[in-house]
Amino acid sequence: MVFGEGTRLRVDSAEDLQPSYYKLVDENTNETACLATSFTRSRKAELDYPNLFNNKTPAVRPSDDSLYSQVAFLSDAYQVQQCGKAENGSLPKTCKDELTPDPRMNFVALMVLGLRLLFLKTVVFNVLLTVRLWISQ
Repeated sequence: MVFGEGTRLRVDSAEDLQPSYYKLVDENTNETACLATSFTRSRKAELDYPNLFNNKTPAVRPSDDSLYSQVAFLSDAYQVQQCGKAENGSLPKTCKDELTPDPRMNFVALMVLGLRLLFLKTVVFNVLLTVRLWISQ
């Protein structure tokens, strides 16, 4: 909500949830990102890790959700090491892309395409015969 120029009102929730950190790795390009999810304070990730999330993309909250998420692309080895490192020294969870093509889904998609083509062929054939019948009368 904005009241005039430069005055903003932001109401944060009373509960203070800590962010969960995930290290995202793209194996093809070897790029790494740090994802902070499920936190209630909009600047919580920036306060926890100012060298990772400061001057990066701001924390966002989807319209139907009450929790923020923020992502930072990591550029050097120190940042990669710091992503989600807890006080006890444990490392964050690493998310890998495990989407593989499903042969059954490919078959179903191909079958639906074939049925659509058959239906289109039937409609075109019926229209042509109807036009031929009208012309001959």
